[in-house]
Amino acid sequence: MIKQKHLASTSVRYFRQFALILFLSCINIIQNASAQEETKPGKIEKINFPAAVIDMKVVLSKSSAFITLQKEIQKLEKSYKEEIQNEENLLKKEQEKLVAQKSVLSVEEFKEKEDTFKQKVNKIQGKVEKIRRELESTMAKGMQVIQKEAVKHMKEIAKKEGYLLVFDANTTVISADRINISNIVVDKLNKSLPKIQVEKKKEKKVD
Repeated sequence: MIKQKHLASTSVRYFRQFALILFLSCINIIQNASAQEETKPGKIEKINFPAAVIDMKVVLSKSSAFITLQKEIQKLEKSYKEEIQNEENLLKKEQEKLVAQKSVLSVEEFKEKEDTFKQKVNKIQGKVEKIRRELESTMAKGMQVIQKEAVKHMKEIAKKEGYLLVFDANTTVISADRINISNIVVDKLNKSLPKIQVEKKKEKKVD
């Protein structure tokens, strides 16, 4: 099964890192502004420091693209599982047939057929591992697309409203609902990226 909770937590860490970058950039702005003010004796000016918060867990949970991505991955997983099950059933019948032939085959003939059967088993196991990696990769790539689009909207909102900082709501002790831009980002995200489509790669069946 795809570790969707792990991928979701990875997404949250990604946005926390982005918020940290914004914070460090803002510190530089303040330092530069302070340096400029020091060159103007007697002038004291209050610096506004607007900020907002965003809950990426909420954004993901309400993202139609993320919801459809999860469903598509589940469909692919089910399809692959049925495919592997069919091939395993064929191998099981072949194994039963091989066992039944053991008494009438020479040692060399049985060994040859047994080695061929083991190769097929190994091939199936390799296929299962490949499918698992592909599903995880597909999920991760889909998440990256959603993250990139959400960050784009977050930047646009911050620029328009004059926010110097956008904090992670889950690491903020106190924040007013009126500065939470999660739902605004969700609305824009669902319009610009309503869904993500994934396709199943064709696999060669075991001979």
